[in-house]
Amino acid sequence: MRKEIRQKTVQYNVYIAKDGKEFTSSKECKHYEMILDGTRKVCPECHGKGVVMEEYEYDNYHTGVPETSVIFPTCTKCNGKGYLEKKIKEVWE
Repeated sequence: MRKEIRQKTVQYNVYIAKDGKEFTSSKECKHYEMILDGTRKVCPECHGKGVVMEEYEYDNYHTGVPETSVIFPTCTKCNGKGYLEKKIKEVWE
């Protein structure tokens, strides 16, 4: 038996935005370019995540001590997309 060291070359697609930033996904590149153009912006409610953190307090049934729980519902401002698009009327929706 013998051992050899070999090098593999892998080809992959790279999408380059207007300002030179590179992406491996065309969807991410288009999203970034739309943000640069000003036709899309990151949602101020969820900060691009699509969900918001909500805390609510409840009484524990077994101990009677109030406890806090966290849920992550879908953002109502962007409907879970994480961004807002500019409409023709210059209104952000």
